Amino acid sequence: MKKCPVLLTLLTLLAICLLIPACDTKTKVVDTCGDNFLDPGEECDGSQLSVTTCTELGYYDQTETLTCQPDCTFDLSVCTGGRCGDGIIQTAHGEECDRENLANATCEGLSLGGGELGCFDSCRLDMTGCDVNAVCGDGSVAFPYEKCEPDDLLGNSCESLDFYEGELRCAENCLSLDTTGCSMRCGDGTVQSQYGETCDGSNLNGATCVSLGFSPVSGMLGCTPECAFDETLCVDKSANADLATLTVSMGSLTPGFSAGTTSYTVKVLLPVTTLTLTAAAADAYAQVVIAPSQPMSLVVGENPVTVTVTAENGAQKVYSVIVKRSLDTESLNVGVMTYVPGGTFQRDSTPTNLSVVSAFRISQHEISREQWVAVTGWTDPSNATYTSGAGDPVQRVNWYAAIAFCNRLSQLEGLTPVYAVSGVDFTTLSFAQIPTADNATWNSATANWAANGYRLPTEMEWWWAAMGADSANTGAINTTGYAKAFAGSTGSNSVGDYAWYSSNSGGTTHAPGTKLPNELGLYDMTGNVAEWLWDWSGNYPTGTLSDYRGPASGPYRMPKGTGWQGSESECPLRTRYSTYPYSQYPDIGLRVVRP
Repeated sequence: MKKCPVLLTLLTLLAICLLIPACDTKTKVVDTCGDNFLDPGEECDGSQLSVTTCTELGYYDQTETLTCQPDCTFDLSVCTGGRCGDGIIQTAHGEECDRENLANATCEGLSLGGGELGCFDSCRLDMTGCDVNAVCGDGSVAFPYEKCEPDDLLGNSCESLDFYEGELRCAENCLSLDTTGCSMRCGDGTVQSQYGETCDGSNLNGATCVSLGFSPVSGMLGCTPECAFDETLCVDKSANADLATLTVSMGSLTPGFSAGTTSYTVKVLLPVTTLTLTAAAADAYAQVVIAPSQPMSLVVGENPVTVTVTAENGAQKVYSVIVKRSLDTESLNVGVMTYVPGGTFQRDSTPTNLSVVSAFRISQHEISREQWVAVTGWTDPSNATYTSGAGDPVQRVNWYAAIAFCNRLSQLEGLTPVYAVSGVDFTTLSFAQIPTADNATWNSATANWAANGYRLPTEMEWWWAAMGADSANTGAINTTGYAKAFAGSTGSNSVGDYAWYSSNSGGTTHAPGTKLPNELGLYDMTGNVAEWLWDWSGNYPTGTLSDYRGPASGPYRMPKGTGWQGSESECPLRTRYSTYPYSQYPDIGLRVVRP
């Protein structure tokens, strides 16, 4: 038919028309890096990446997002941890070898006989070239390379590997035992107390050396590899129950404190009504309990205190302190006034010749040169040739000056003076007005025995105090004290320890208190200087005498106690002297008393 060529032409034209729009689609005919189009041979181009992670490139770790460099290669600086094929064995990622790097492993070294060891592309050892080819799963354990086969654990179990429970298996590669089915073991960080563990590694289950009964000074509690406490740094609780210090707010300890001494006394004067005792343990972890609680109120007499120290381990040590609140007082001008209790003593070998003495207080020391000047404002009368210093006892004081001193001291302290001398005003009296020759007016001096001021002791008072009163047997008649060889004598001790006399004085007086005191704590009752008494000299009446004050008159007054010039034969307490009241000697001074 003639119509066919026409139809073919029309179909051709229609096809051409349909293809005309397709001519607008872009076609890439040149490979260009940087056109954000991934061309063959390019790893990446701009945002177009052939892979998106380092892991896809075989690396084990990645620090940041993988990006493309301008040369259309990956920026591998973010890929870390190595990869199989880099020639470095990454054992942390299970590599056994890496290409030619076998870590010096050989068939012989792996107990696989001779042959040549290789490395698979997977970085696993290729043992096919070894004489012994270990094949995991063949049922035969190629030990020691292989550690097991699925059905042969070579006798191992969870328990033999120190686990407490579970089922042991063989690893898929037969190179190790698979303990994932095992549970609970020493070293897992959990304390398995049911299996005898007390700790596990750093897990001490809350325990410390202290909680185990050791001292707080201990170091760190540890844990042994066997999961038992390591007490190496723990320190046993101390048994130290000693005191480091023991102090009192008033007075002083006798003897002085030392940790090994547990018994003390403290003497305080009558005005002291409260006292605080403090103590500190030598061990910071010991406990100290003081009874009674401090501060404490004091009664006259003994006030016991106990200090109980309990050491860390419970050991105890008890210290005892007896606080003796005496009836002693203290003068700001002449020091301690020692209380002498009243009592009775035998004054000679006749038992019926007794002297009764009422209580009084007497100065602990002889009046010193410094005290003389401070109290009176007068010149020191002492002979400097026979003194070792201003603290020595005042001397060259006559009896008239001695009673004048007593009145001046009473006036200074607001007390009622004891002595009166006709026409004499002791307030304005100067030292030059005191007679140095016999004076009838001063010889007629009177004493107000009810006054509370200072005075000279009577002979009986002095004697009673020098012998120690009734300290040897409280309340009893002292039948032997009158015959003592010196003040403080026990019959076996040495006079040289208690008195300055001709044999040891070196020809001078010495500071008070440099020798031992007698039983009442009085110093120099024998030696240093003799001391003026109130009494006129005379014989005693017989029988019992109460508060005897000597004869009513006489030419001589009495000193007592010998002085630095006296010999040992003059030291006995019953030795009596007498001299004119106006006499001034370098070995006679004074001591005062008051109620």
